[in-house]
Amino acid sequence: MRIPALGLKRKQWEPLAFASPSMALIAFVIVFPLAYSFYLSFQNFDLSVGPEYEFVGAKNYAEALFRDERFMGSVWNTALLIAPSLILELLLGLGIALLLSRVLRGRPIITALLVIPSMVSPVMAAMAWRMMYGVKYGAINNLGRQLGILDVYFDWFSSPLVSIIAVVLVEVWHNTPFMMLVLLAGLQSIPTELYEAARADGAGPWQRFWSITLPLLKFTMAVGVMIRLIDLTKLFGLIFVLTYGGPGGSTETVAFTTYLMGFKDFRMSYAAALSYVIVGGVLLLTLVFMWIQRVRETRAAA
Repeated sequence: MRIPALGLKRKQWEPLAFASPSMALIAFVIVFPLAYSFYLSFQNFDLSVGPEYEFVGAKNYAEALFRDERFMGSVWNTALLIAPSLILELLLGLGIALLLSRVLRGRPIITALLVIPSMVSPVMAAMAWRMMYGVKYGAINNLGRQLGILDVYFDWFSSPLVSIIAVVLVEVWHNTPFMMLVLLAGLQSIPTELYEAARADGAGPWQRFWSITLPLLKFTMAVGVMIRLIDLTKLFGLIFVLTYGGPGGSTETVAFTTYLMGFKDFRMSYAAALSYVIVGGVLLLTLVFMWIQRVRETRAAA
């Protein structure tokens, strides 16, 4: 069977016919919003003034990159949250993965139990920890007083530094299991013959770790860090529930600032521009990360 207008045989148009509903859904749900938001970023569309559109070119992008001190501050706040979160998640995930790789019995059950925090939605995790951080009735303060660690009820969101630490703790608890799973998969892909040969040569546990495990796990670690880096730039749910950007905007992330600009200040065009600035920044970081990884692999091969 042939479609005369297109000159396609049945084997050629059948895949298109079956895929067309999915392609139409993707175009409606993903492509159209992206295209419309990109168009909106070049307009001056402010709902607090009116529904009128006004083309302003790259003015929104210039304001975001060069004149908006609040957005630049949120970039710094995001970096302060990302750096310790990535380091702790990587170290804890690697440590737990190394311990699990030594477990011979019950590993699936233990792994499933450890993964439970990452299965909880960010909002639910933030709500649970918000109650635990409670000043008077929170579990952490009451436990600290019973153990004699705290003399008075402590407010975990009273200062910028303590608030950042509180958010980092929740983020690490919530996403360390993901890093653990990624690194555990990498550990299980390392041939056991390498360890047996190193053990036969008299290499100790630390020597085997530094000479075999770590070099062969670098690519897996890089992939896990890159995924978590991209995910942390979208940090919103924890901030919305735990701190709402406070105190004094010290925990406002780039995603949360974009939300405030769009749904509190009603500057929809500027919020769209901010979102594309964030996407560009993440893309740039990813390219730099991949370039560094490629340079290291080239030097190692040489």
